[in-house]
Amino acid sequence: MDIPVNAAKPGRRRYLTLVMIFITVVICYVDRANLAVAAAHIQEEFGITKAEMGYVFSAFAWLYTLCQIPGGWFLDRVGSRVTYFIAIFGWSVATLFQGFATGLMSLIGLRAITGIFEAPA
Repeated sequence: MDIPVNAAKPGRRRYLTLVMIFITVVICYVDRANLAVAAAHIQEEFGITKAEMGYVFSAFAWLYTLCQIPGGWFLDRVGSRVTYFIAIFGWSVATLFQGFATGLMSLIGLRAITGIFEAPA
C-alpha cells in the first residue's frame, strides 16, 4: 500500500544552505592545512625547531579530537545555528590572533583554541 507524501519542491533556500555549508567545510579544511604551508617561515621567524613546530600542530589536533563529542553534545542542546555561529566566530578570532602571536606558547595556545572551536563544525 502506497501512502501519498506531499513533497514540496526544493526551493532556492535549500541550495543556498548547501552552498553555505560547503563553503564552511572548505574553510575548515583550509584552516587545518594552512599552517603546514607557512611552517618553515614560522620556524624561522620565531626561532623554533621542527619538534616545537610539531607541538603547534599537535595542539590543534588533540583539542580538535577531544572536543568532538562535547561539541556534538553542545550542538544537540542549543541547535546548529547557535553552535555554528559560536564555532565560526571563535575559530575566526583565534586564527586572526595567530598573526599576532609573539612566541611558541602563544602560537600553541591559539592553535589549541582554534581546535576547540572547529570541533563542533
